[in-house]
Amino acid sequence: MLNRKISWFATAAAFLMLAGCATMNEQECRVADWHAVGYQHGANGQGTQSFSEYQSDCADHNIRADFQAFKEGHRSGLSDFCVFERGKNLGLKGASYNANCTATRYPDFKAGYDMGVAGFCTYENGLTSGEAGGKLSPTCSEFPRFAEGYQEGYARHELATAISRIEDQLTATEQKIVKERQFIEDSETLIVSDGTTPEQRADALEDINYHREEIARLKRELLTLDDERSELIHTLETL
Repeated sequence: MLNRKISWFATAAAFLMLAGCATMNEQECRVADWHAVGYQHGANGQGTQSFSEYQSDCADHNIRADFQAFKEGHRSGLSDFCVFERGKNLGLKGASYNANCTATRYPDFKAGYDMGVAGFCTYENGLTSGEAGGKLSPTCSEFPRFAEGYQEGYARHELATAISRIEDQLTATEQKIVKERQFIEDSETLIVSDGTTPEQRADALEDINYHREEIARLKRELLTLDDERSELIHTLETL
């Protein structure tokens, strides 16, 4: 019965590790399998830093946390984590190297990571990253083809952003023209209205002239914006 209870708390502690929780209550401290807790950290590719928090939690209850058992379990867990395939998968994502898997102790992990990084840091992935507007990955600092792809992709990103900004301006200008036309229609309605005074008609005619001039100005602005957009699109298509 006691072994089952200890096993349950060790499992509960493991779930806490997976959830990123680095605290223990009194009961967990009393029944903790420190080797199992350390193993879980290692198997997750984590370091031993959290042990000091467990040690502090348990000290509050006058319970000693066993670092030696934790460290041995952690090393065993790392041995299961720091393998070739995991290193390769990490590299293929372009992620940073896991410093817990030191190259001297886990050369297979390092070899897998290097292979994965080589597969990730290609011209095509650099192009994709640049087009998305992301930052240049430091992981690929030794791969010039990735940097070339990124620079071209980022140039495309900037052009696409500029085109989108101009299209927003075009839409806004077209909406202004619609409003100006509505002002003219309102003034024309006022002019033909029976209750309109001669002074009001004169003001309405003046308003119509003003809004027509404004429409003409906005149309010129549309032409300029459309030319700028066409030039940017042409530049984008030739990259």
